[in-house]
Amino acid sequence: MIINDEAVDAKRFVSSTDRIRWEIEEKPLFEITVSKDQMSAYFHLRSKERYSWCLVDTEAALEVVIRAQQDPDYILESVTLLDVLTQIEHMEIRSNLDIDAVKRELEQPTYRPVLIASGKAAVPGKDAELALYFPEQVKSEFFDVSGRVKYRNHLHIPTVNSGDLIAQKFPLIKGSAGYDVYGKPIQPSEPRDIIVIARPSVEITADGGIRALISGRPRVTGNKIKVFDISPCYIVPSDVDLSTGNIVFSGDVIVYGNVMDHMIIESLGNVYIYGSAYNSTITATGSIYVSGNVLGCRMYSGYFGVMFNRLYQAAKSLAEYVANLITASRLLLKQLATRKQTVRIGQIVMLLIEKKFHHIPLLVKELLEVLANIQHIKKEEYTRLSEMCAVFLQPHKILTEVTMNFYESLLSMLRETHKEVARMQEAQAEVKLNQCQNSEIKSNGNIVIQRDGVILSHLYAARSILFKQDTAVCRGSTLEAGRSIVAKNVGGKTGVDTMLKAKMMVSVRKMFAGRICIGKYSIDVDKMIEDKTFNIRDMRNSAS
Repeated sequence: MIINDEAVDAKRFVSSTDRIRWEIEEKPLFEITVSKDQMSAYFHLRSKERYSWCLVDTEAALEVVIRAQQDPDYILESVTLLDVLTQIEHMEIRSNLDIDAVKRELEQPTYRPVLIASGKAAVPGKDAELALYFPEQVKSEFFDVSGRVKYRNHLHIPTVNSGDLIAQKFPLIKGSAGYDVYGKPIQPSEPRDIIVIARPSVEITADGGIRALISGRPRVTGNKIKVFDISPCYIVPSDVDLSTGNIVFSGDVIVYGNVMDHMIIESLGNVYIYGSAYNSTITATGSIYVSGNVLGCRMYSGYFGVMFNRLYQAAKSLAEYVANLITASRLLLKQLATRKQTVRIGQIVMLLIEKKFHHIPLLVKELLEVLANIQHIKKEEYTRLSEMCAVFLQPHKILTEVTMNFYESLLSMLRETHKEVARMQEAQAEVKLNQCQNSEIKSNGNIVIQRDGVILSHLYAARSILFKQDTAVCRGSTLEAGRSIVAKNVGGKTGVDTMLKAKMMVSVRKMFAGRICIGKYSIDVDKMIEDKTFNIRDMRNSAS
Protein backbone atom coordinates (compact mmCIF):
# COMPACT_ATOMS: atom_id res chain seq x y z
CA MET A 1 0.00 0.00 0.00
CA ILE A 2 1.38 3.39 -0.97
CA ILE A 3 0.33 6.92 -0.06
CA ASN A 4 1.61 9.68 -2.35
CA ASP A 5 1.50 13.18 -0.88
CA GLU A 6 4.29 15.73 -0.40
CA ALA A 7 2.68 17.22 2.72
CA VAL A 8 2.97 13.96 4.62
CA ASP A 9 6.28 13.52 6.48
CA ALA A 10 5.79 10.07 7.99
CA LYS A 11 3.24 7.36 7.33
CA ARG A 12 2.65 4.20 9.18
CA PHE A 13 -0.02 1.66 8.13
CA VAL A 14 -1.46 -1.26 10.07
CA SER A 15 -3.74 -3.60 8.09
CA SER A 16 -6.00 -6.41 9.13
CA THR A 17 -8.81 -8.41 7.54
CA ASP A 18 -11.47 -5.90 8.52
CA ARG A 19 -9.87 -2.42 8.77
CA ILE A 20 -7.19 -0.01 7.50
CA ARG A 21 -5.78 2.57 9.85
CA TRP A 22 -3.27 5.30 9.14
CA GLU A 23 -1.38 7.75 11.26
CA ILE A 24 -0.11 11.01 9.79
CA GLU A 25 2.54 13.28 11.42
CA GLU A 26 2.59 16.69 9.82
CA LYS A 27 5.07 19.58 9.90
CA PRO A 28 4.21 22.66 12.03
CA LEU A 29 2.51 25.47 10.17
CA PHE A 30 5.33 27.87 11.06
CA GLU A 31 8.61 27.97 12.91
CA ILE A 32 10.86 30.60 14.43
CA THR A 33 14.62 30.07 14.24
CA VAL A 34 17.59 31.95 15.67
CA SER A 35 20.98 32.17 13.94
CA LYS A 36 24.00 30.50 15.53
CA ASP A 37 25.45 33.81 16.63
CA GLN A 38 22.05 34.71 18.15
CA MET A 39 22.07 38.00 16.27
CA SER A 40 19.06 37.30 13.99
CA ALA A 41 15.63 35.65 14.36
CA TYR A 42 13.50 34.49 11.44
CA PHE A 43 9.79 33.67 10.99
CA HIS A 44 9.14 30.93 8.43
CA LEU A 45 5.49 30.39 7.46
CA ARG A 46 4.98 26.98 5.88
CA SER A 47 1.18 27.04 5.57
CA LYS A 48 -1.56 29.33 6.85
CA GLU A 49 -4.10 26.53 7.50
CA ARG A 50 -4.16 22.86 8.33
CA TYR A 51 -6.89 20.76 6.71
CA SER A 52 -8.36 17.39 7.54
CA TRP A 53 -7.38 14.38 5.47
CA CYS A 54 -9.66 12.04 3.50
CA LEU A 55 -9.21 9.00 1.31
CA VAL A 56 -9.60 9.29 -2.40
CA ASP A 57 -12.19 6.91 -3.86
CA THR A 58 -10.89 4.32 -6.29
CA GLU A 59 -12.45 1.55 -8.33
CA ALA A 60 -12.40 -2.06 -7.17
CA ALA A 61 -9.28 -3.94 -8.26
CA LEU A 62 -7.04 -6.79 -7.22
CA GLU A 63 -4.32 -4.27 -6.20
CA VAL A 64 -5.31 -1.01 -4.60
CA VAL A 65 -3.23 2.13 -4.23
CA ILE A 66 -4.57 4.07 -1.28
CA ARG A 67 -4.32 7.82 -1.64
CA ALA A 68 -5.11 10.58 0.83
CA GLN A 69 -5.59 14.28 0.24
CA GLN A 70 -6.41 17.37 2.24
CA ASP A 71 -10.01 18.39 2.39
CA PRO A 72 -10.24 22.22 1.97
CA ASP A 73 -13.76 22.19 3.35
CA TYR A 74 -12.57 21.15 6.80
CA ILE A 75 -10.01 23.55 8.38
CA LEU A 76 -8.47 22.08 11.53
CA GLU A 77 -6.08 24.93 12.41
CA SER A 78 -5.14 28.45 11.24
CA VAL A 79 -2.06 30.57 11.98
CA THR A 80 -2.83 33.89 13.63
CA LEU A 81 -0.66 36.81 14.70
CA LEU A 82 -1.33 35.85 18.31
CA ASP A 83 0.10 32.36 17.68
CA VAL A 84 3.32 33.83 16.34
CA LEU A 85 3.67 36.42 19.11
CA THR A 86 3.05 33.76 21.73
CA GLN A 87 5.87 31.65 20.30
CA ILE A 88 8.18 34.70 20.19
CA GLU A 89 7.42 35.48 23.82
CA HIS A 90 7.97 31.85 24.80
CA MET A 91 11.44 31.95 23.14
CA GLU A 92 12.17 35.26 24.96
CA ILE A 93 13.11 37.05 21.75
CA ARG A 94 12.85 40.75 22.38
CA SER A 95 15.50 42.81 20.59
CA ASN A 96 14.30 45.06 17.73
CA LEU A 97 11.12 43.06 17.06
CA ASP A 98 9.53 43.72 13.67
CA ILE A 99 5.85 42.80 14.19
CA ASP A 100 4.92 44.41 10.88
CA ALA A 101 7.13 41.89 9.07
CA VAL A 102 5.12 39.08 10.68
CA LYS A 103 1.85 40.72 9.68
CA ARG A 104 2.97 41.17 6.08
CA GLU A 105 4.00 37.55 5.82
CA LEU A 106 0.67 36.38 7.21
CA GLU A 107 -1.27 38.64 4.85
CA GLN A 108 0.84 38.03 1.75
CA PRO A 109 2.78 34.80 2.33
CA THR A 110 6.11 34.23 0.59
CA TYR A 111 6.73 31.03 2.56
CA ARG A 112 10.36 32.07 2.94
CA PRO A 113 12.25 32.92 6.16
CA VAL A 114 11.55 36.54 7.17
CA LEU A 115 13.81 38.55 9.51
CA ILE A 116 11.70 39.57 12.52
CA ALA A 117 14.32 40.44 15.18
CA SER A 118 17.98 41.44 15.23
CA GLY A 119 20.65 42.17 17.77
CA LYS A 120 23.31 44.83 17.67
CA ALA A 121 26.94 43.85 17.16
CA ALA A 122 29.46 45.13 19.66
CA VAL A 123 31.71 47.85 18.27
CA PRO A 124 35.34 46.85 18.85
CA GLY A 125 37.70 49.32 20.41
CA LYS A 126 41.01 50.44 18.93
CA ASP A 127 44.39 49.64 20.43
CA ALA A 128 46.65 52.45 21.45
CA GLU A 129 49.28 53.25 18.82
CA LEU A 130 52.77 54.64 19.01
CA ALA A 131 54.24 56.57 16.09
CA LEU A 132 58.01 57.08 16.03
CA TYR A 133 59.34 60.14 14.25
CA PHE A 134 62.94 58.96 14.13
CA PRO A 135 64.64 55.93 12.53
CA GLU A 136 65.65 53.22 14.96
CA GLN A 137 68.49 51.97 12.80
CA VAL A 138 71.66 53.66 11.63
CA LYS A 139 72.07 53.93 7.86
CA SER A 140 75.26 53.02 6.04
CA GLU A 141 76.07 54.24 2.52
CA PHE A 142 78.36 53.08 -0.25
CA PHE A 143 79.90 55.49 -2.74
CA ASP A 144 81.23 55.04 -6.26
CA VAL A 145 84.41 57.06 -6.62
CA SER A 146 86.03 57.53 -10.08
CA GLY A 147 84.25 54.51 -11.53
CA ARG A 148 85.47 52.28 -8.73
CA VAL A 149 83.40 51.15 -5.78
CA LYS A 150 85.09 52.52 -2.74
CA TYR A 151 83.63 51.49 0.58
CA ARG A 152 83.18 54.32 2.97
CA ASN A 153 80.90 53.60 5.87
CA HIS A 154 79.22 56.90 6.43
CA LEU A 155 77.06 56.42 9.51
CA HIS A 156 73.90 58.51 9.68
CA ILE A 157 73.20 58.54 13.41
CA PRO A 158 69.66 59.70 14.22
CA THR A 159 69.85 62.90 16.25
CA VAL A 160 67.32 65.40 17.56
CA ASN A 161 67.48 68.79 19.17
CA SER A 162 65.88 69.97 22.38
CA GLY A 163 62.16 70.54 21.84
CA ASP A 164 61.82 68.17 18.87
CA LEU A 165 58.80 65.88 18.77
CA ILE A 166 60.24 62.36 18.63
CA ALA A 167 57.07 60.28 18.99
CA GLN A 168 53.33 60.45 19.48
CA LYS A 169 51.08 58.16 21.47
CA PHE A 170 47.54 57.83 20.18
CA PRO A 171 45.30 56.68 23.05
CA LEU A 172 43.16 53.59 22.88
CA ILE A 173 39.50 53.97 21.95
CA LYS A 174 36.95 52.06 23.98
CA GLY A 175 34.43 49.95 22.10
CA SER A 176 30.70 49.87 22.78
CA ALA A 177 28.63 46.90 23.92
CA GLY A 178 26.05 45.19 21.72
CA TYR A 179 23.26 42.71 22.40
CA ASP A 180 21.73 39.58 20.85
CA VAL A 181 18.09 38.87 19.92
CA TYR A 182 17.42 37.82 23.52
CA GLY A 183 18.61 41.18 24.81
CA LYS A 184 21.72 39.76 26.42
CA PRO A 185 24.67 42.20 26.30
CA ILE A 186 27.72 41.45 24.14
CA GLN A 187 30.91 43.03 25.41
CA PRO A 188 33.70 43.95 22.95
CA SER A 189 37.25 42.83 23.64
CA GLU A 190 39.28 45.30 25.65
CA PRO A 191 41.68 47.37 23.50
CA ARG A 192 45.32 47.13 24.46
CA ASP A 193 47.11 50.12 25.88
CA ILE A 194 50.76 51.07 25.53
CA ILE A 195 52.58 52.12 28.67
CA VAL A 196 55.02 54.92 27.93
CA ILE A 197 57.65 56.13 30.38
CA ALA A 198 59.84 59.14 29.84
CA ARG A 199 63.31 59.45 31.31
CA PRO A 200 64.49 62.87 32.52
CA SER A 201 65.76 63.76 29.04
CA VAL A 202 62.25 63.40 27.59
CA GLU A 203 58.81 64.79 28.43
CA ILE A 204 55.31 63.50 27.65
CA THR A 205 52.82 66.24 26.84
CA ALA A 206 49.12 66.22 27.72
CA ASP A 207 48.14 65.20 24.18
CA GLY A 208 50.52 62.22 24.14
CA GLY A 209 53.40 63.93 22.37
CA ILE A 210 56.91 62.83 23.37
CA ARG A 211 59.48 65.62 23.14
CA ALA A 212 63.23 65.74 23.61
CA LEU A 213 64.53 68.00 26.37
CA ILE A 214 68.17 67.68 25.30
CA SER A 215 70.04 67.01 22.07
CA GLY A 216 71.24 63.51 21.26
CA ARG A 217 70.13 60.21 19.76
CA PRO A 218 66.51 59.32 20.54
CA ARG A 219 65.84 55.75 21.50
CA VAL A 220 63.06 53.55 22.80
CA THR A 221 63.63 50.45 24.91
CA GLY A 222 61.41 47.78 26.40
CA ASN A 223 58.65 45.58 25.01
CA LYS A 224 55.46 45.85 27.08
CA ILE A 225 56.61 49.12 28.64
CA LYS A 226 58.15 51.60 26.20
CA VAL A 227 60.82 53.79 27.75
CA PHE A 228 61.93 56.87 25.79
CA ASP A 229 65.29 58.46 26.33
CA ILE A 230 67.80 60.72 24.63
CA SER A 231 71.13 58.96 24.59
CA PRO A 232 74.12 61.20 25.21
CA CYS A 233 77.30 60.60 23.21
CA TYR A 234 80.82 59.95 24.40
CA ILE A 235 83.20 60.78 21.55
CA VAL A 236 86.74 59.43 21.25
CA PRO A 237 88.44 61.50 18.51
CA SER A 238 91.32 59.00 18.13
CA ASP A 239 92.09 55.41 19.07
CA VAL A 240 90.84 53.64 22.18
CA ASP A 241 94.07 52.49 23.80
CA LEU A 242 95.96 52.71 27.07
CA SER A 243 95.90 56.49 26.88
CA THR A 244 92.08 56.57 26.92
CA GLY A 245 91.59 53.52 29.12
CA ASN A 246 88.57 51.27 29.01
CA ILE A 247 85.31 53.05 28.31
CA VAL A 248 82.12 52.44 30.28
CA PHE A 249 79.41 54.88 29.31
CA SER A 250 75.68 55.24 29.91
CA GLY A 251 74.92 56.23 26.34
CA ASP A 252 76.39 56.00 22.84
CA VAL A 253 80.12 55.68 22.25
CA ILE A 254 81.60 57.04 19.02
CA VAL A 255 85.19 56.12 18.20
CA TYR A 256 86.74 57.91 15.22
CA GLY A 257 89.87 55.75 15.35
CA ASN A 258 90.58 52.10 16.13
CA VAL A 259 89.96 50.01 19.23
CA MET A 260 93.34 48.57 20.11
CA ASP A 261 94.43 45.30 21.76
CA HIS A 262 92.86 44.24 25.06
CA MET A 263 90.66 47.34 25.42
CA ILE A 264 87.05 47.25 26.62
CA ILE A 265 84.09 49.36 25.54
CA GLU A 266 80.83 48.95 27.47
CA SER A 267 77.96 51.09 26.27
CA LEU A 268 74.41 51.43 27.54
CA GLY A 269 73.50 52.48 24.00
CA ASN A 270 75.11 52.07 20.57
CA VAL A 271 78.79 51.77 19.69
CA TYR A 272 80.09 53.35 16.45
CA ILE A 273 83.64 52.55 15.40
CA TYR A 274 84.92 54.33 12.28
CA GLY A 275 88.16 52.35 12.27
CA SER A 276 88.88 48.71 13.13
CA ALA A 277 88.78 46.66 16.32
CA TYR A 278 91.64 44.41 17.43
CA ASN A 279 91.55 41.78 20.21
CA SER A 280 89.07 43.82 22.21
CA THR A 281 85.75 43.32 23.98
CA ILE A 282 82.81 45.51 23.01
CA THR A 283 79.36 45.29 24.56
CA ALA A 284 76.36 47.47 23.79
CA THR A 285 72.78 47.29 24.99
CA GLY A 286 71.98 48.73 21.56
CA SER A 287 73.76 48.10 18.25
CA ILE A 288 77.41 47.88 17.19
CA TYR A 289 78.68 49.37 13.91
CA VAL A 290 82.26 48.88 12.70
CA SER A 291 83.48 50.54 9.51
CA GLY A 292 86.75 48.61 9.38
CA ASN A 293 87.85 45.10 10.26
CA VAL A 294 87.23 43.00 13.37
CA LEU A 295 90.11 40.79 14.43
CA GLY A 296 90.18 38.59 17.55
CA CYS A 297 87.28 40.45 19.20
CA ARG A 298 84.26 39.62 21.29
CA MET A 299 81.20 41.73 20.46
CA TYR A 300 77.83 41.50 22.16
CA SER A 301 74.81 43.65 21.33
CA GLY A 302 71.26 44.01 22.67
CA TYR A 303 70.34 41.25 25.10
CA PHE A 304 73.87 39.85 24.99
CA GLY A 305 75.23 43.33 25.55
CA VAL A 306 73.30 43.32 28.82
CA MET A 307 74.33 39.80 29.85
CA PHE A 308 78.03 40.43 29.18
CA ASN A 309 78.04 43.94 30.64
CA ARG A 310 80.39 44.01 33.62
CA LEU A 311 78.31 46.54 35.52
CA TYR A 312 75.24 44.33 35.12
CA GLN A 313 77.06 41.13 36.07
CA ALA A 314 78.95 42.60 39.02
CA ALA A 315 75.91 44.40 40.47
CA LYS A 316 73.67 41.35 40.00
CA SER A 317 76.13 38.88 41.53
CA LEU A 318 76.95 41.16 44.46
CA ALA A 319 73.22 41.75 45.08
CA GLU A 320 72.64 38.00 45.33
CA TYR A 321 75.49 37.59 47.83
CA VAL A 322 74.37 40.57 49.92
CA ALA A 323 70.80 39.24 50.01
CA ASN A 324 72.06 35.88 51.28
CA LEU A 325 74.32 37.66 53.77
CA ILE A 326 71.36 39.59 55.18
CA THR A 327 69.27 36.41 55.50
CA ALA A 328 72.09 34.50 57.23
CA SER A 329 72.77 37.43 59.59
CA ARG A 330 69.13 37.61 60.66
CA LEU A 331 69.02 33.87 61.32
CA LEU A 332 72.11 34.07 63.52
CA LEU A 333 70.74 37.09 65.38
CA LYS A 334 67.49 35.23 66.00
CA GLN A 335 69.31 32.16 67.33
CA LEU A 336 71.49 34.26 69.60
CA ALA A 337 68.45 36.12 70.89
CA THR A 338 66.82 32.83 71.98
CA ARG A 339 69.98 32.16 74.01
CA LYS A 340 69.81 35.69 75.38
CA GLN A 341 73.19 36.54 73.85
CA THR A 342 73.94 39.98 72.44
CA VAL A 343 76.33 40.36 69.52
CA ARG A 344 76.90 43.34 67.25
CA ILE A 345 75.75 42.97 63.64
CA GLY A 346 79.27 43.86 62.46
CA GLN A 347 80.76 40.82 64.23
CA ILE A 348 78.24 38.51 62.60
CA VAL A 349 78.88 40.01 59.15
CA MET A 350 82.65 39.69 59.53
CA LEU A 351 82.27 36.05 60.61
CA LEU A 352 79.97 35.21 57.69
CA ILE A 353 82.23 36.90 55.12
CA GLU A 354 85.24 35.02 56.47
CA LYS A 355 83.58 31.59 56.66
CA LYS A 356 80.91 31.56 53.93
CA PHE A 357 80.79 34.73 51.79
CA HIS A 358 84.49 35.22 50.99
CA HIS A 359 83.50 36.05 47.36
CA ILE A 360 81.98 39.38 48.44
CA PRO A 361 85.27 41.36 48.68
CA LEU A 362 86.32 40.09 45.23
CA LEU A 363 82.99 41.12 43.70
CA VAL A 364 83.23 44.50 45.43
CA LYS A 365 86.65 45.12 43.89
CA GLU A 366 85.36 44.18 40.44
CA LEU A 367 82.34 46.49 40.77
CA LEU A 368 84.47 49.36 42.07
CA GLU A 369 86.79 48.98 39.08
CA VAL A 370 83.85 49.21 36.68
CA LEU A 371 82.36 52.20 38.51
CA ALA A 372 85.72 53.96 38.50
CA ASN A 373 85.91 53.68 34.70
CA ILE A 374 82.43 54.98 34.00
CA GLN A 375 82.48 57.93 31.61
CA HIS A 376 79.10 59.38 32.52
CA ILE A 377 77.64 62.87 32.42
CA LYS A 378 75.93 62.00 35.70
CA LYS A 379 78.79 60.14 37.31
CA GLU A 380 77.71 61.31 40.76
CA GLU A 381 74.82 58.82 40.61
CA TYR A 382 77.28 56.00 41.27
CA THR A 383 79.38 57.81 43.86
CA ARG A 384 77.15 56.75 46.74
CA LEU A 385 77.11 53.15 45.49
CA SER A 386 80.92 53.11 45.33
CA GLU A 387 81.22 54.50 48.86
CA MET A 388 78.81 51.91 50.25
CA CYS A 389 80.46 48.99 48.47
CA ALA A 390 83.90 50.09 49.65
CA VAL A 391 82.80 49.45 53.26
CA PHE A 392 83.29 45.72 52.68
CA LEU A 393 86.99 46.43 52.20
CA GLN A 394 87.22 48.29 55.51
CA PRO A 395 86.75 45.82 58.42
CA HIS A 396 86.83 48.51 61.10
CA LYS A 397 83.78 50.21 59.58
CA ILE A 398 81.92 46.91 59.33
CA LEU A 399 82.52 46.32 63.04
CA THR A 400 81.73 49.79 64.35
CA GLU A 401 79.53 51.79 61.96
CA VAL A 402 77.38 49.57 59.73
CA THR A 403 73.78 48.63 60.62
CA MET A 404 71.26 46.24 59.07
CA ASN A 405 69.56 49.20 57.39
CA PHE A 406 72.85 49.91 55.62
CA TYR A 407 72.94 46.46 54.03
CA GLU A 408 69.29 46.69 53.00
CA SER A 409 69.92 50.08 51.37
CA LEU A 410 72.97 48.70 49.58
CA LEU A 411 70.97 45.71 48.35
CA SER A 412 68.29 48.03 46.98
CA MET A 413 70.89 50.14 45.13
CA LEU A 414 72.59 47.07 43.65
CA ARG A 415 69.31 45.66 42.39
CA GLU A 416 68.31 48.97 40.87
CA THR A 417 71.71 49.27 39.17
CA HIS A 418 71.53 45.96 37.33
CA LYS A 419 67.85 46.51 36.50
CA GLU A 420 68.75 49.89 35.00
CA VAL A 421 71.27 48.23 32.71
CA ALA A 422 68.68 45.62 31.69
CA ARG A 423 66.17 48.35 30.87
CA MET A 424 68.66 49.86 28.43
CA GLN A 425 68.33 46.87 26.05
CA GLU A 426 67.11 48.04 22.65
CA ALA A 427 64.71 45.78 20.76
CA GLN A 428 66.10 46.56 17.28
CA ALA A 429 69.75 45.94 18.12
CA GLU A 430 72.05 44.68 15.38
CA VAL A 431 75.72 44.29 14.48
CA LYS A 432 77.13 45.63 11.19
CA LEU A 433 80.73 45.16 10.10
CA ASN A 434 82.89 44.64 7.03
CA GLN A 435 84.73 41.48 7.93
CA CYS A 436 85.79 39.55 11.00
CA GLN A 437 88.38 36.91 11.85
CA ASN A 438 88.91 34.82 15.00
CA SER A 439 86.02 36.63 16.68
CA GLU A 440 82.85 35.88 18.63
CA ILE A 441 79.83 38.05 17.83
CA LYS A 442 76.36 37.77 19.35
CA SER A 443 73.28 39.89 18.69
CA ASN A 444 69.61 39.63 19.64
CA GLY A 445 68.82 41.14 16.22
CA ASN A 446 70.60 40.77 12.86
CA ILE A 447 74.27 40.46 12.01
CA VAL A 448 75.12 42.07 8.68
CA ILE A 449 78.46 41.41 6.94
CA GLN A 450 78.77 44.27 4.48
CA ARG A 451 81.96 43.46 2.60
CA ASP A 452 84.66 40.75 2.75
CA GLY A 453 83.22 38.07 5.01
CA VAL A 454 83.91 35.86 8.05
CA ILE A 455 86.87 33.60 8.80
CA LEU A 456 87.37 31.31 11.83
CA SER A 457 84.66 33.02 13.84
CA HIS A 458 81.50 32.18 15.77
CA LEU A 459 78.42 34.31 15.02
CA TYR A 460 75.04 34.07 16.69
CA ALA A 461 72.03 36.22 15.72
CA ALA A 462 68.59 35.87 17.27
CA ARG A 463 67.14 36.94 13.91
CA SER A 464 69.19 36.65 10.72
CA ILE A 465 72.77 36.68 9.43
CA LEU A 466 73.18 38.43 6.07
CA PHE A 467 76.18 38.67 3.74
CA LYS A 468 75.80 41.64 1.40
CA GLN A 469 78.48 41.33 -1.31
CA ASP A 470 78.54 38.43 -3.77
CA THR A 471 82.29 38.00 -3.15
CA ALA A 472 81.89 37.67 0.64
CA VAL A 473 83.29 34.45 2.12
CA CYS A 474 82.48 32.33 5.16
CA ARG A 475 85.26 29.90 6.06
CA GLY A 476 86.00 27.78 9.10
CA SER A 477 83.20 29.44 11.04
CA THR A 478 80.04 28.52 12.92
CA LEU A 479 77.01 30.67 12.15
CA GLU A 480 73.76 30.31 14.09
CA ALA A 481 70.57 32.28 13.43
CA GLY A 482 67.11 32.25 14.98
CA ARG A 483 65.55 32.83 11.56
CA SER A 484 67.69 32.63 8.43
CA ILE A 485 71.20 32.81 7.01
CA VAL A 486 71.93 34.29 3.59
CA ALA A 487 75.53 33.49 2.69
CA LYS A 488 77.57 33.87 -0.49
CA ASN A 489 80.75 31.73 -0.72
CA VAL A 490 80.92 29.11 2.01
CA GLY A 491 83.81 26.79 2.86
CA GLY A 492 87.37 26.62 1.62
CA LYS A 493 90.87 25.53 2.52
CA THR A 494 90.98 26.54 6.18
CA GLY A 495 91.25 23.08 7.72
CA VAL A 496 88.19 23.80 9.84
CA ASP A 497 84.65 22.84 8.94
CA THR A 498 82.01 25.50 8.38
CA MET A 499 78.55 25.09 9.86
CA LEU A 500 75.45 27.14 9.01
CA LYS A 501 72.62 26.59 11.49
CA ALA A 502 69.22 28.31 11.31
CA LYS A 503 65.65 27.61 12.38
CA MET A 504 63.91 28.55 9.13
CA MET A 505 66.12 28.90 6.07
CA VAL A 506 69.71 28.81 4.78
CA SER A 507 70.61 30.23 1.38
CA VAL A 508 74.05 29.94 -0.24
CA ARG A 509 75.36 31.30 -3.52
CA LYS A 510 78.19 28.78 -3.60
CA MET A 511 79.22 26.21 -0.98
CA PHE A 512 82.29 23.98 -1.25
CA ALA A 513 82.10 22.00 1.99
CA GLY A 514 80.52 22.11 5.41
CA ARG A 515 77.31 21.31 7.24
CA ILE A 516 73.88 22.92 7.05
CA CYS A 517 71.44 22.52 9.95
CA ILE A 518 67.82 23.63 10.00
CA GLY A 519 65.90 22.77 13.14
CA LYS A 520 66.75 19.17 14.06
CA TYR A 521 67.72 18.24 10.49
CA SER A 522 71.20 18.50 8.99
CA ILE A 523 73.00 17.78 5.77
CA ASP A 524 76.71 17.50 5.02
CA VAL A 525 78.02 19.19 1.88
CA ASP A 526 81.08 17.45 0.42
CA LYS A 527 80.89 18.72 -3.15
CA MET A 528 80.22 22.15 -4.51
CA ILE A 529 76.64 23.36 -4.75
CA GLU A 530 75.43 26.64 -6.24
CA ASP A 531 72.44 28.90 -5.73
CA LYS A 532 70.77 26.59 -3.26
CA THR A 533 68.16 27.39 -0.61
CA PHE A 534 67.38 24.98 2.22
CA ASN A 535 64.25 25.16 4.36
CA ILE A 536 62.72 23.02 7.08
CA ARG A 537 60.22 21.34 4.73
CA ASP A 538 62.84 20.25 2.20
CA MET A 539 65.15 19.00 4.94
CA ARG A 540 62.32 16.99 6.50
CA ASN A 541 61.38 15.43 3.17
CA SER A 542 64.96 14.49 2.35
CA ALA A 543 65.38 12.93 5.80
CA SER A 544 62.29 10.76 5.32
